[in-house]
Amino acid sequence: MYSCSLPYGLQLSGPCCFHSGWRCPRTPSPPASTGHGRELSLLPALCCRLTAFVLKSFAQARSHIFIEEKHIQDALAWLAGKQKDNGCFRSSGTLLNNAIKGGVDDEITLSAYITIALLEIPLRITHSVLRSALFCLETAMEQGGNHVYTKALMAYAFALAGKEEKRRALLDSLDKEAVKEDGSIHWQRPGKQPEADLPFYHPRAPSAEVEMTSYVLLAYLTMQPASSQDDLSLAAQIAKWISKQQNPNGGFSSTQDTVVALQALSRYGASTYTKSGGASIVTLQSTGKFQTQFQVDHTNRLLLQRMALPEVPGDYSMGVTGEGCVYVQTSLRYNVLPKPEEAPFALEVHTVPETCDSPQVHRTFSIAINISYTGKRPVSNMVIVDIKMLSGFIPVKSSVRKVKACSVGSELLEPHLFPFQVSNVTQSFSFAVEQDFPVQSLKPAVVKVYDYYETDEFAIAEYSAPCSKGSV
Repeated sequence: MYSCSLPYGLQLSGPCCFHSGWRCPRTPSPPASTGHGRELSLLPALCCRLTAFVLKSFAQARSHIFIEEKHIQDALAWLAGKQKDNGCFRSSGTLLNNAIKGGVDDEITLSAYITIALLEIPLRITHSVLRSALFCLETAMEQGGNHVYTKALMAYAFALAGKEEKRRALLDSLDKEAVKEDGSIHWQRPGKQPEADLPFYHPRAPSAEVEMTSYVLLAYLTMQPASSQDDLSLAAQIAKWISKQQNPNGGFSSTQDTVVALQALSRYGASTYTKSGGASIVTLQSTGKFQTQFQVDHTNRLLLQRMALPEVPGDYSMGVTGEGCVYVQTSLRYNVLPKPEEAPFALEVHTVPETCDSPQVHRTFSIAINISYTGKRPVSNMVIVDIKMLSGFIPVKSSVRKVKACSVGSELLEPHLFPFQVSNVTQSFSFAVEQDFPVQSLKPAVVKVYDYYETDEFAIAEYSAPCSKGSV
């Protein structure tokens, strides 16, 4: 965590810092040392959400690495300066995920997020900043009408603060808005459209839904004394849904929901862990002759075991014997040609020049992109423009840096990935590419624009090299 890649998806770029959905102004600062000092050089100008997360991370890391107490106190003082008389925190920075805006008053969502970070330090409940923040949340709860995402945050905050009546009241309210199906429970944003039912494809939930469901799970599992059996039963159904959203690499939709989801699943694992469990045998077999077994016991329970299926498509069955819990996941990868569907983005791609009008064009040309948002919101969430390179061509780094300076992105992204927030006003940018090695009979390359938090929303276009016919 203490390297160039900062916690919670924070990444660095020219005049801005980018944090997994929030963008905040950054003022120039003197060079910082390596390690956590590099993060500290950014704190004075960062937005409240990120500062709260870094503050919590530093405080929790004190038992593992050396952290100067002054740095923690300075960050806490900076947050205190953002607190209003009513205990809520003033918002700063730009939220690039519309799905997690907390209803009418985003300050309540922000205040709940910061309160959670302070409680997880943990800060004493009698601390003036924390006491005022809890007053802000209590007032908001009494007024009612909060977004489901905000209520999920508040429920976890009150659970951490030991305010059992308020935690229970919010969980009861959230239970009325829960989606209960197939033995699992989750929460989703209001007005969500139903997903397409495809034979080999299970669409994963958007980032905001994974995040809010994870906060509810944390609220169920955070109480003193230990959670009741009823809460653990509900928690099992919530954990089942969250686990189903996990991709084969262990992550979720984005860095933001991955952090909270893994924290929630870890808490669930700790709450249900027992040392008395014996070995489990998982048997996988097909209708043919294929059969294999996995053994899970105390010596390898944290070890990932995997097996490639010999025949796809095929009919397979799985059985489990023994004691304990096992988590089984199947992953199927396949390629299909993109279908022209209605997309919330208008995307145009062309080369400059568009024709092979000189020998120089064989070796270098520019790729021009026009993009706008055509969806229902005033502006998009953060979108990624993924520009695949033609075979044998690479981006010209100097021209790519100019585009990066105009995006909300980071130098840590790949040269062909550009993060933006777009509206119905067309945004245009271009960068140069050059030939790295010659390739004959060049095929077109693909440009994909997709919502970082809701990856099922995307648009695709192709482009070809100006001199793509014949030898290059």
